[in-house]
Amino acid sequence: MPRALEELFGARGCAVVGASQAPKKAGHQIVANMLAAGYKDGLYPINPAGGEILGCPCYPTVASIPNEVQLVILSAPSRATASIVEDLRKRMDEKGDLIGVVCAAAGFAEVGTDEGRSQQELLASFCRERKIRLIGPNCVGIIDTASRVDTTFIAGIVHAPGGISIASQSGALGAWLLMDWSSTPAGRVGFRRFITVGNMADVDIIEGIANLGADPGTKVLGVYIEGSPKARDLAYAIGLAASRKPVLAIKVGRSTEGARAAKSHTGSMAGADALYDGVFHQLGILRVRSPRELSDGLRAFDSLPSPRGGRTFILTQAGGPGIICVDECSASGNIVSALVSDATKAAIRAVVPEIASVCEPEGHADITAAADAGNHVDALEAVLRDEGVDAVILITVATLFLDLEGMARSMVERLAALRAEGINKPIFPVILSGEWVMPCRRVLEEGGLPTWDAPDRAVRALSLMIEHAERSKRSKP
Repeated sequence: MPRALEELFGARGCAVVGASQAPKKAGHQIVANMLAAGYKDGLYPINPAGGEILGCPCYPTVASIPNEVQLVILSAPSRATASIVEDLRKRMDEKGDLIGVVCAAAGFAEVGTDEGRSQQELLASFCRERKIRLIGPNCVGIIDTASRVDTTFIAGIVHAPGGISIASQSGALGAWLLMDWSSTPAGRVGFRRFITVGNMADVDIIEGIANLGADPGTKVLGVYIEGSPKARDLAYAIGLAASRKPVLAIKVGRSTEGARAAKSHTGSMAGADALYDGVFHQLGILRVRSPRELSDGLRAFDSLPSPRGGRTFILTQAGGPGIICVDECSASGNIVSALVSDATKAAIRAVVPEIASVCEPEGHADITAAADAGNHVDALEAVLRDEGVDAVILITVATLFLDLEGMARSMVERLAALRAEGINKPIFPVILSGEWVMPCRRVLEEGGLPTWDAPDRAVRALSLMIEHAERSKRSKP
């Protein structure tokens, strides 16, 4: 019986084979990431030259480590596989404590050569023989922000705890998300777990999805799929996950050319795209078309309350972007204009400049560039108090006389007060003008609100949340 993947996420004692003193080597970055994640005790760089790497004493072999080692991370070249396997075999003969191997190195079956396939089978067969789980080869591995395991060589990760988990057949796609989240205005996006499976010589995307779908710490799951020969098992795993939490998926290989590229990448057959599309729709998986859409949706689900419905109010200080937002909402298929009461309209007019246009059309208020920070926050409160509003998209742009940072601080405080009253609806702040507005966005994101730099991105994230909420209602008995 193979060990559960769960054990690898909480591994005690990690050896890094191929650890390097050179900062630009993957073996150096893996050690750095483990330390940055907070995994300080039980980290063992393997380097025959000895010395230390980032303060951690090096060992010549895995077998020579006197303490417990459960996980081995391989970043050495594939041509070293035979000697590595012999070292691991000796370790198992003497200690018997290894439970998992993460192979970050490339040059195995994915290159399509007899040598590459032979090296992969050598490693995989040893792991099967000793009941050691193998992730990869040709992957970036796993992260668990709770246990502080990070086997990746992705630079610049901020290990902030959160409810997002990622299962990906692409290490680069996963790296893009993590690095992008570390570059947000607040400098972090919280996440829970991360797994990339590479060539899937043992652990495959199905098992990765199953683990994260069952993980109680995962609030929302993002999946990148190239394909699997076990399509039925894949559908079952992702469907079971979607019955427990929102699942957002990118399925590539939609075109013939894309399917060929997927096969050359990890050796996965992409499968009929129309079949996947139908299965996803039937099982309630939210299909997204781009990494940006995946990121936006995951952040929204993790940080915002679920909308009761699609009735959305657009509160804008910028005329053109507000009209763009109206068009995007209309095209979404599930976002409708919120019809607020006459009392709410009067409340909005009382707190915005006289030249503002309120509910012309319905569900839209252009409070104009004359609006100050107080106008924004007071109008937002008036809208949120209306029972006919399920969600709000707030759009504003930097002007010389608008205290955006002050607006953000006031908004965070006002929203906290409203939540204390039991008013808690999803708000999508679209803050335009690049670097000018970063302090404002930083305050909002540190206060728990994801922000967007374009209306269409906010609209799509909201649309995904509405789609999930509507499916959840239909599935209830």
